Amino acid sequence: MSDQSINAPLKKGSVKSAWVWFEGATALKEGQGVCCNSDYGTDTDSDARRMNRVEMPSADNKTFFAGVAARNYSAKAGGQMIEIYEPGSVCTILVAIGVSAVVGVTALECTYVAGTFKAATNNGKGVATALQTITGGAAALPCLAVLREGLPSVGLAD
Repeated sequence: MSDQSINAPLKKGSVKSAWVWFEGATALKEGQGVCCNSDYGTDTDSDARRMNRVEMPSADNKTFFAGVAARNYSAKAGGQMIEIYEPGSVCTILVAIGVSAVVGVTALECTYVAGTFKAATNNGKGVATALQTITGGAAALPCLAVLREGLPSVGLAD
């Protein structure tokens, strides 16, 4: 786990981390994007758990990007606590199959496809700027990036 203190290791990126409840039963890879469960509970209830329970990106939660998995997590029936890196963090993201990136130039957006990132069509939370050049291949690849802050994206890519 990294932190934002002045004595954090120099080779680690500055991160904003949070522990959240991942509601899925699937395994997660480091850098996979997750979204808050914005429709948790009953619509008329004032329930802050909507913002500390996360799930895979979907059409229902696309404007509630929470961050990316801080490390690999094995599958667990019934969900589990996970650490995520929130917008504003310099961290690894998981780039979709066949997607390339150029350091400091390429904007990548979280998608519904397993929370991987592809070329951005939107801006705001849910979008990252590549801090590493990678050439897309036959598998999803890790890429150092900075997760953008600001207003929520108009919605993640499908």
